[in-house]
Amino acid sequence: MAGAKYRQIADDLREQITSGKLPPGSQLPTEPNLAAEYDASRSTIRLATGLLTHEGLIETRQGVGTYVAEPPTPLTVVFSREEDWQAGEHADEAMQPEGDSATRPTAERFHTETVTADAEVAAVLNVSEGAQLVVRRSYVYLGKDPWSLVVSYYPMDIVRGTELEQAGRNTKTSSLVLAEHGHQPVGYRHDIYARMPDAAETAFFQLSSAIPVTVVSRIAYDSAQPIRLTRYVYRADRLRLRHDMGTVP
Repeated sequence: MAGAKYRQIADDLREQITSGKLPPGSQLPTEPNLAAEYDASRSTIRLATGLLTHEGLIETRQGVGTYVAEPPTPLTVVFSREEDWQAGEHADEAMQPEGDSATRPTAERFHTETVTADAEVAAVLNVSEGAQLVVRRSYVYLGKDPWSLVVSYYPMDIVRGTELEQAGRNTKTSSLVLAEHGHQPVGYRHDIYARMPDAAETAFFQLSSAIPVTVVSRIAYDSAQPIRLTRYVYRADRLRLRHDMGTVP
């Protein structure tokens, strides 16, 4: 009965939120007041509000109270656009949202490491499973908010001894470095899918509810082989993807 009751309370509060009776930004009654209103224990109220928090409908602000969450505003990204690497655009600048250039995302943190290829990445880059790869991660923010996590994988035999092994943001774009070493990008392939976030993505996007991520997997090729796999990871509820073909006015 207690389990059924917390779901009934959650259903009632959800209806008030979706109908607008409790609009975005409004504060829910305190836990004792909700317990009195629904003639329920405080533990039952916690289960009900926990369910709504998991759904992303409400959020608790430490020391302030519980509020109806503001619905996210999705941004449109043209995923068919490639970075102008010869003009100095890095790979993490390829998937820019539309809008004022002054509000464009910025990459503020970088991480480089050497890893061994798992079966999936090995198949994409046409290397042996367990082969060494250089992985470069960019943490991209829109203002103070996390926007995307960009992870690029490079076969070690292509980038060994280059700037791409070094930590931090390079002075040259990765494609320019590759081109200077005989691997100029000439084409791309995209795979797009959604999945639930891993622990690192949950922490980066500061997720408190079950929100999936959208992954745009871009594989760069030279004239003979794949030379880079870049995964652009976004909160699915804050992204709209668009693909333009031909001349678009």
